[in-house]
Amino acid sequence: PLGLLLGFGSILAMNPRLFSQPILDLRLPSEDAIPKEVPAQAIDTSDPVWRFRYADTGTELLSGIPYWVFRIMPRIFEQELKGQGYARFGFGEDSHDYYFSRPVGRGLVLGDATLHLPGYELTASLKRVAINCSGCHRGEYRDEAGRVQTVDGMPNHSADVQGFKRFFTRGFKDPRFTPQRVIQEINRALIQEERRPPLTRYEELVYTLLVQGLQRSTELSPSLAPDGAWRDRRADSGPGRTDPFNALKIESLGMPDDHSAAQVDFPAVWNQRRELRSSYHCDGNTSDPRARDYSSLLGVGGTFLSIPRAQVAAIGEWLNSLRPAEYPFARPDPDSVARGLQSFRAHCASCHGLYDRAAGRITEVADSRYMRGDPDVGTDPERLKAFSSGVAAALNDFGDRRALWPRDAFRAPGAYLSGPLDGIWARAPYLHNGSVPNLAALLLPPDERPKTFYRGSTRYDPANLGWSSDQPTEGNRDLFLYRTVDEKGQPIPGNSNTGHPYTVPPAERADLIAYLKTL
Repeated sequence: PLGLLLGFGSILAMNPRLFSQPILDLRLPSEDAIPKEVPAQAIDTSDPVWRFRYADTGTELLSGIPYWVFRIMPRIFEQELKGQGYARFGFGEDSHDYYFSRPVGRGLVLGDATLHLPGYELTASLKRVAINCSGCHRGEYRDEAGRVQTVDGMPNHSADVQGFKRFFTRGFKDPRFTPQRVIQEINRALIQEERRPPLTRYEELVYTLLVQGLQRSTELSPSLAPDGAWRDRRADSGPGRTDPFNALKIESLGMPDDHSAAQVDFPAVWNQRRELRSSYHCDGNTSDPRARDYSSLLGVGGTFLSIPRAQVAAIGEWLNSLRPAEYPFARPDPDSVARGLQSFRAHCASCHGLYDRAAGRITEVADSRYMRGDPDVGTDPERLKAFSSGVAAALNDFGDRRALWPRDAFRAPGAYLSGPLDGIWARAPYLHNGSVPNLAALLLPPDERPKTFYRGSTRYDPANLGWSSDQPTEGNRDLFLYRTVDEKGQPIPGNSNTGHPYTVPPAERADLIAYLKTL
């Protein structure tokens, strides 16, 4: 037995992917009819930029939608999508850096569901569509000519992840979503668009079972149930926001709903190395990169067995050195920038430090509070309520038992961090919950900030440093009306834009904004 064990280990060491072939091969001819990617260059799958944009991250297993179901849902629910397809949720056409065309949009990946066991991979050969890292952290803006430009590491503030998920969960419960209708629409796509044969009898049986399974999944899973689900008991997140740790607590840990509304704006993920960010997340609840990365994936449908850890670690290493994009519009006047720097030193540097873009480092000033929690900042407290010491203990136990992160990875800091302002031009809306539309508004006293504005625009406002936020539509796309108070004037939990009362004299604001454009 010992000799056999050593021999098996030697074979596995020489060929670690010996058992990585599909274990559950459904043999579906329609899988071969899925449109192939058309590369624009030679693809190196070890390229960290490619991995960030296009590699699967383990969310396919629980959150992935079978490709042909994904393909035909806009046909069944055309009215709900208003003819825009998945671009309605911010997952539209991709850039052409790597591919001329892909079967799914930007921020989405197509792959098999795989469980990663030690030396062994269990794969079901049914292609699923899921969101990966770039779905939330690859943003877009329109340049001065109106062309869409994308930026790696930038928050994707046009991506409505909650709306995207809600579209499917409500669709799966809709009377129009039946095995007969799904099979009919798949056959129409196969015959008319792909010039391929329709589903075989065997495939029709498989898709009948798949549809029935998707219908039942909305009754069994708290993350999928459209009626009375925990997400629907909060204000809508809208594009560019999410409630990741309540998702993790309720859906992965099975903890009771504490009714906290802990929505946060998608963060920028550049400059993640410890020299700039000794802690992660808006409250600094962890200093461990694995806890940062894996908890994010668990919150959007990954499991501890489905996460490809080596791949995620490689992406994390790349994010350590990724620099923020430079301000892409007209460069500010140098004299105004110089005056703005002096204003920043006087009013902002004690909390946020002085970021040197060329060197990629922070210089702290006297009485620095950089990367420290500020209990007096006064911003919306819901995220702090959501991440108590009990939650930290439960997460630490969960991660330690599954070898995801150390037992002491998470803590309940009780205050929000004052972090670096690198690439601040691209991180609007502002405050941890995205409740202030632009930096000009953030520099006003809290009671003078807008109580409502529109989120989801890709058009930039260089004068105020933020996204255009005063119009309800952009082209044929509806934008999201963000409210900080309800119809009675009462604060909406999770949406408050109070706090951070650090204003500057009106005469200094334009110069300070000019300086912030350079970071």
